[in-house]
Amino acid sequence: METNPFKFGTVVDGSFFADREDEISKIASFIKGENHLILISPRRFGKTSLIRKVINESARKYIYLDLQLIISPDDFASQLLKRIYRIFPVQKLKGFIKSFRLIPSVILNPVTGETEISFKPGSGDLAPLEDVLNLAEKLGKEDNKIIMVLDEFQDIFRIHAGMDRLLRSVMQNHNNVNYIFMGSSESMIRNIFEKKSSPFYRFGSLMTLEKIPGNKFTLFLEEKFKSKTSRYSELTKIILAVTDSHPFYTQQFAFTVWELLERYGYKEDITAIAADEIVQSHDNDFERLWNSLNRTDMAILTGMAYSNISPLSDEFYGLYGTGASSTVFSALKRLAGKGILIKERSGYIMDDPFFKRWIIARRKI
Repeated sequence: METNPFKFGTVVDGSFFADREDEISKIASFIKGENHLILISPRRFGKTSLIRKVINESARKYIYLDLQLIISPDDFASQLLKRIYRIFPVQKLKGFIKSFRLIPSVILNPVTGETEISFKPGSGDLAPLEDVLNLAEKLGKEDNKIIMVLDEFQDIFRIHAGMDRLLRSVMQNHNNVNYIFMGSSESMIRNIFEKKSSPFYRFGSLMTLEKIPGNKFTLFLEEKFKSKTSRYSELTKIILAVTDSHPFYTQQFAFTVWELLERYGYKEDITAIAADEIVQSHDNDFERLWNSLNRTDMAILTGMAYSNISPLSDEFYGLYGTGASSTVFSALKRLAGKGILIKERSGYIMDDPFFKRWIIARRKI
């Protein structure tokens, strides 16, 4: 039995990684220099896999932290310090930790081997975070800088109202750390780094991660499917037509098609069977998501599932009764903020093609 050559839901690397040669080269040049990088893309476009691939190839020490999971400033400091402990010997860190204004509790977990770190929770003190960030600067070297990746950076405002000012005041003095800020909310990230009144105004170079070009994804898929079926070209076209070259959903769809080929061999309706299998596996998730929406959201998504008409057009309103254009515009922004829609140059599109399929299927029952 051949190993399924497609991967989704976790960091993708090695032979599972599709294209991105231009982006890899560009990011590599940034982290070799003095500039910091801001990387924007919708969720599940593969930015984490891309960044980790570049960093791993650089063989430099790095810290990765997803700010979606951070609940407070002291938790931010604890999680950063925990990651520093992973990449530097404990003995080297002891002397630095003693100079902290608030000394953390450091316990080695004998079961996991992980170092559990905590500052006094709920204090609201930003000093621990400042001390940990400065520790990273002290541990880095001019010719071997630490790379610090802060994902979903727009969440700093949820963590603490003044977090942007603190971080900028500390980071602007660092010469031995390359910062990479990533985010899925384009409007919020652009406000942080492009708004003149923001502390982070033009703090780094901004890069937007687009979908993988269809022609390059075609080559990737066909190469993988060649060993499985002579109909590889036909399968590839259908998969990309359904997913519109979205990296995550393309890998997910291709993975499922491969599994069906492995089990039953080629069938004329194999892609439809695969798509239905994915929809069924996420039925509960889609139902919870649908029930969390208001009436306007439901009307917009129903219309977008059935047509390619702009939700802001009079024709769309006439067909689906979505309400005033101002109401629809607000709803589109809200749905994009939730990751249900993606804002493209031509307008908004639904992120998940299988959620679209679920809406249509449920309305037929």
